[in-house]
Amino acid sequence: MIDRRDFIKAGMLAACGGSLWLAAPRARAATDAYQLTASAGEVRIEADQQQATQVMYYNQSIPGPLLRLPQGRESVIRFRNRLDEPSTVHWHGLRIENAMDGVPGMTQAAVAPGEDFDYRLTPPDAGTYWYHSHTRSWIQQALGLAGVLIVDEVEPPRIDRDLVLAIDDWRFDEAMQMDTASFGSMHDWSHGGRLGNYLTANGKPEETFEVMSGERVRLRLVNTANSRIMYLLLEEPQSSIVALDGQPVSPRVPDGGRIRLAPGQRCDLIIDLVGDPGQRSRIEILVGEYAYEVARFAYGPEVRREQLLDTPIALPDNPVNRVRLPQDFVEATMLMEGGAMGGMRSATYQGREMDIRELVKLGKVWAINGVVDLPEEPLLRVDRGTAVSLQIINDNGWPHAMHVHGHHFVDDREPGVWRDTSLFARGEKSSLRFVADNPGKWLIHCHMTEHMAAGMVTWFQVD
Repeated sequence: MIDRRDFIKAGMLAACGGSLWLAAPRARAATDAYQLTASAGEVRIEADQQQATQVMYYNQSIPGPLLRLPQGRESVIRFRNRLDEPSTVHWHGLRIENAMDGVPGMTQAAVAPGEDFDYRLTPPDAGTYWYHSHTRSWIQQALGLAGVLIVDEVEPPRIDRDLVLAIDDWRFDEAMQMDTASFGSMHDWSHGGRLGNYLTANGKPEETFEVMSGERVRLRLVNTANSRIMYLLLEEPQSSIVALDGQPVSPRVPDGGRIRLAPGQRCDLIIDLVGDPGQRSRIEILVGEYAYEVARFAYGPEVRREQLLDTPIALPDNPVNRVRLPQDFVEATMLMEGGAMGGMRSATYQGREMDIRELVKLGKVWAINGVVDLPEEPLLRVDRGTAVSLQIINDNGWPHAMHVHGHHFVDDREPGVWRDTSLFARGEKSSLRFVADNPGKWLIHCHMTEHMAAGMVTWFQVD
């Protein structure tokens, strides 16, 4: 283990920190009404830091408040923008009404400073989701505008505790202030995105979670970073993955205790804690050749139960899991090009063909099917209920976490698993298949937020 301040001073793009987050109680008001206020302020990530860190946050907390919504029932979330710039909220992974998706200029007008907007959400699928700014997200999300959202199952599995671990990374200077001068860095935008030098879990460094032997816990992992792919290592041997991107999967043991989370992805685990009283087990993040402890389970002297629970851990199916994909699809191809060492010589931007030097000057270095940023016409336009197959080809030198708004899909590389975000490594290709059953205009983009800002985004329309 290496001290995180040494990493900041060394300028390395890796660091440590972390905490575990106990979820809010399930009780809720009958009206299911919430308030979410975005503002600028300051937090002390480390108790002994001399100068508080300047951030943007929801309800004055990093991350924002944990929201718990009922499955299949409307909730109203009043968004209050108290920033000095416009903003919106995107509810990542929720299959909701298009007008509530939070994309400025497409599904709504950006909420101006001092104004409010009511988001009305009726989520059909239970699971672990998250929310974040979708306005200049490469800045607003990096400064802290993100939080976790849970849609509770009507019949959840039996557990003793429900925990959330939201992992982020920050790029700080030695005074633990955000490196704002690097926002818009062409190096970041054309390479792997903005990678930080300091990791946090739920906005805190190194929080120990007190547990008892024999307990069963649900741990919800969420990657809220701008661009960092998180590789996690768990020491608990009785861990089972029960959901990915909010959607139930057949319980499975993580391969070697390792879990990969691209930006925007989530993973739910159910863990039977089998350590001895006084024992500690770690959750680590692997960065290169180093492993950084971001959280730990600390076993107390008491034992919850001598015999582990034998009740099922499989989650109930969501409506999307019950969809049966047909054999015939409307097909579309997304060829992703550009970036450093990518070989793209030219692309169309705002209706004009430009060479790569012109595009670099404009900060636009990624293209889908030869077009930078949103094309005037959709990638495809289909009637509601049409089965769609998107073949995605990563023909450049960098990984991309491709996110589809308003829908979940099955990636050919993960049969039977429904996701909303899928990672494509350099040179990879695969097809994402889904039924386009949610009317409206929907984005498809890379969730390395700098890649989206630099052009890797398109859209499709469901009539």
